[in-house]
Amino acid sequence: MQRDRDILISCEPGVYTPAEDTLLMLGAVNISRDERVLEMGCGTGMVSVHCAKGGAVVTAADVNPEAVKCTKTNASRNDVLVNVVESDLFENIRGTFDLILFNPPYLRGEGRIMEDKAWAGGPNGTETLFRFLEAAVPHLDKNGRIIVIVSSDMDQAALDKVLRPFHVKELASMRLFFEELRVLELRPVSGRPRSVF
Repeated sequence: MQRDRDILISCEPGVYTPAEDTLLMLGAVNISRDERVLEMGCGTGMVSVHCAKGGAVVTAADVNPEAVKCTKTNASRNDVLVNVVESDLFENIRGTFDLILFNPPYLRGEGRIMEDKAWAGGPNGTETLFRFLEAAVPHLDKNGRIIVIVSSDMDQAALDKVLRPFHVKELASMRLFFEELRVLELRPVSGRPRSVF
């Protein structure tokens, strides 16, 4: 999906500002009209707003209440409908989706305050991704897909273990000065979505 320069996104203090990883994710996503899309960890809502403008039925979720407010503001500013939910991963999410997106915290470290939770993915960098995937599979519709970002900063053995239950397709990549980011499309190996962990 191309970045739409007519979409105006405001950033608020305490909310993850769209950066290279956000644009990498946006560029790798393709949606169809009326697809049911969930963006987990929506931040400013930049990806969600683009998906909604492209005709998808969008739910956006974030654990950070400031991000929830920011996404609501940006959806309204751009005259698109996005159902925005405050949720710790899937805690307050109902239903199934054709596409679930997540740009997870992927750097190694512990998030002690809300701002840290945007980047700190646990000691291996994979802990948040693991929790997400374990809960995401039951919310995935038949033939649905998950798109995530992973980093070379993650412990690669731990990442391989987390991704083992999925067919993995690389959609895009980007090398930064200290890491490489990859956008991956995941589909459960088992076919029909179920808990695979």
